Amino acid sequence: MKAHRKDIFKSRFQEHYSRLCHIAYGYVSDRDDAEDIVQELFISVWNKQLDAMPEKEFAAYLTTSVKNSCISFLRKRREDTVSIEDHSAATSCMPDEVTDEGEKSPEEILQSALATLPPKCKEIFLLSKLQGLKYREIAGKLSLSEKTVENQMTKAIKLLRVYVAEHSFLLITVVAVIVSIIINCE
Repeated sequence: MKAHRKDIFKSRFQEHYSRLCHIAYGYVSDRDDAEDIVQELFISVWNKQLDAMPEKEFAAYLTTSVKNSCISFLRKRREDTVSIEDHSAATSCMPDEVTDEGEKSPEEILQSALATLPPKCKEIFLLSKLQGLKYREIAGKLSLSEKTVENQMTKAIKLLRVYVAEHSFLLITVVAVIVSIIINCE
């Protein structure tokens, strides 16, 4: 019985894998991420024993699931990214300086954080977050691979998180000021 299930699973995996990777790639624009998403989906199918479904339902389930997995992946990637656009909107009605003389304005903190990034990493981060370019567009513009762009973005986010962790007290103060200003702007 188990050997028969393995054979069916293997057959269905081989039948649907490339199509699902193609769909996933259309969403995430990265081959490795697309393959990871599809492999995780098949692990879930195996664990939930969904491979016993009739073929038509199984194919529809896989297609819907891979799309949903890609959307979840993209949401997580977006949550992991520092949003400069949100920062800019929040500080649009903010004074240039925070009232306490020893503290920096949020814009200065952002500039200080960005200054910690290596030049190429900073350039890629700004192209992505300020100009809204996709990894593929950045790769073409800078003559780099998409994977290099993705790796540089990951590096930028990690370095910015380290900066935030090291300057958390100051940032908490700034966030409190931003929130109070936003409330007063409304």
